[in-house]
Amino acid sequence: MSSPIRSRRVGRLFGMESVPDASTTAPARTRGDGDPLAGAGQLAYDRYGERGPTVVLLHGIPGSRRTFAAVGERLGTTCRVVVPDLLGFGDSPDAPAHYHAAEHAEVVVRFLGKLGVEKLHLVGFDFGGPTAILVAGRLGARIQSLTVAATNMFPDTPIPPPLRLAKVPILGALFFRLAFGTLGLMAMWLAAVADRAAFPFKRYRASLQGHGVRTTRRIFLRSMRDLPGLYGDVERLGRTLGIPSLVLWGDRDPFFPTTVGERTATALGAELRVLKGCGHFVPEERPAETADAIAELVARSGR
Repeated sequence: MSSPIRSRRVGRLFGMESVPDASTTAPARTRGDGDPLAGAGQLAYDRYGERGPTVVLLHGIPGSRRTFAAVGERLGTTCRVVVPDLLGFGDSPDAPAHYHAAEHAEVVVRFLGKLGVEKLHLVGFDFGGPTAILVAGRLGARIQSLTVAATNMFPDTPIPPPLRLAKVPILGALFFRLAFGTLGLMAMWLAAVADRAAFPFKRYRASLQGHGVRTTRRIFLRSMRDLPGLYGDVERLGRTLGIPSLVLWGDRDPFFPTTVGERTATALGAELRVLKGCGHFVPEERPAETADAIAELVARSGR
């Protein structure tokens, strides 16, 4: 595959008439402003491909749109691919402290509306998974297929004992500031990545720049404090979507064992693909397999 030719296009995210398509399979990095939910700000995003069905990729935490760089480039040979930085990550502005999946989903819905995207195939990795499910619930028949990878959609997922400190006033916030600060998240690479040659530390470290660390910590803390309240709607919606769906899982994921992947596939009525020798960071440890699996689902959905 040829190396990407990068270009930059600028347009108003909320309030523009249209955004031109990228002219190559490489990303056109685009920014806009006027997020009505965040007060003001811009979302950054990449485009890959110029023809075919539209596929939208939502990253996890910690992460940014660069999580899907290799996936987007490969997928862009047959699809139009849009990869945004969620609010509070990458080159997008900071997110309000209370933002969780529901708020991020609403921002994504408005983002897609202003881009003029009508029908699309949706992909969510990690925190992008519950966000994608909530987006699918809002957009209904506009969603042609759903792929989730290494994610949680359940309100009763077991919480490891140390993380239960989240509910302890003051102490919980202090613990999460240490555990989910830059150094703590850097250490996560050692536990979470099984194929370190495919996803080296240098690339992982790049995802911990800017306000993404703070946003990651806030999301983790809110999740641990109110998993039932935040994920109840995610599970309910997921079970009722009734669209072609795919679940991708690493067989060496230390956070979510394959039994969670099996449960996720059952809830979504989806096919489950377990990737051998893969840890938690599916799009970066197995980008070719991820892109090809998404492309197969897109083609198979026939919409």
